[in-house]
Amino acid sequence: MLKRFIPFLFLFISIGCFANDPITLDWQTLRPEVGPNPVILPELSDENRRQIQQIFTLMKSDDPQALDRVTLIKKQLNAKGVDADELLELRRLYIQAQKKAAETITTAFDGKYVRIPGFLVPIEFSDAMVVTDFLLVPVAGACIHMPPPPANQIVRISFPEGYKMKNVQYPVWVEGVIASSVESEDVYIVDGTSNITMGYSLNASKVVDYQ
Repeated sequence: MLKRFIPFLFLFISIGCFANDPITLDWQTLRPEVGPNPVILPELSDENRRQIQQIFTLMKSDDPQALDRVTLIKKQLNAKGVDADELLELRRLYIQAQKKAAETITTAFDGKYVRIPGFLVPIEFSDAMVVTDFLLVPVAGACIHMPPPPANQIVRISFPEGYKMKNVQYPVWVEGVIASSVESEDVYIVDGTSNITMGYSLNASKVVDYQ
């Protein structure tokens, strides 16, 4: 009886060990495939493009003469067969579609224990260079020296234990349970507060140098 039980015991131990192994994710996994932008922007000459940009800028101006300038530019464009109002609406719809694609996330790994490599964007510290809350991004310096990545390329990390970081140029591995949820948060980064939209959050159990 004991001899029959021993193989099952080893099988149980083996399954238990592998059950705790994290699923390794790459950043493309967190960015579901989406189709091309359904809004097609027409080809414009450099001059027409400049005029549309002028209209867009003037429409945000408090200058009382801005409206007159907008009307004049629209007439100039209309004389060339270009409908400025139609183009501005297409621009709005195009940007809206781009934003929707950037915020498309996957729920396939919700509640799963995963590991993912990336670069730190520190938010909160418990001590000098010991970070407890940070954004994990696929490119060094993202959100600091360049615009933030799409929401589906940002993971909000909570690690109360704290990680002694070197600097934002050093990649790390993060392990923990991930969840998908598009949320925006005002975070202080380097020299000011920025509103950043994130597609995922992760409660980390381990943060280690990338090797």
